[in-house]
Amino acid sequence: MTTDITTDVRGLTIRQPWAFAIAEGYKAVENRTRRTNYRGRLLIHAGLRHDSTVPIVRYSRDAAIRLDELGGSGNFWEARRHVPSALYQPHPTLALGAVIATARLAGCHEAVDGCCAPWGFPDCWHWELADVQPLQRAVAHTGALTLWRVDQALTDAVKAAR
Repeated sequence: MTTDITTDVRGLTIRQPWAFAIAEGYKAVENRTRRTNYRGRLLIHAGLRHDSTVPIVRYSRDAAIRLDELGGSGNFWEARRHVPSALYQPHPTLALGAVIATARLAGCHEAVDGCCAPWGFPDCWHWELADVQPLQRAVAHTGALTLWRVDQALTDAVKAAR
């Protein structure tokens, strides 16, 4: 299902490899310390930092296999420093410092025992993600700690990268 990016869209910065798991369709919930009333289109932005302590296989064997198919966690790359090459194009969902997917924030609820397993953490707010679509090309951009407003230039760049 292809959905259009409108002017009322927000960006959500997520550390890798969590952003990878969302963009690849394995993780449908984002854990946050606060709830949000926002519902609508999101740009999934991979932050500049990679959390190398995250054992993806603990949450999804399929996600771990996919990560290995793409070269493993050593293949995360910083989009703002990467010079495109005709010989080598790194996989967009492994980018750091870039928008790597679009999604829809469909809901938000407080964690209860066992909900949203295995990705949902206890004592968090679970932001429910739907209609996740990875981009064909990562779009380098600076993120923020909270939901952030997206300007028209970024919206146009994301449309072109689909």
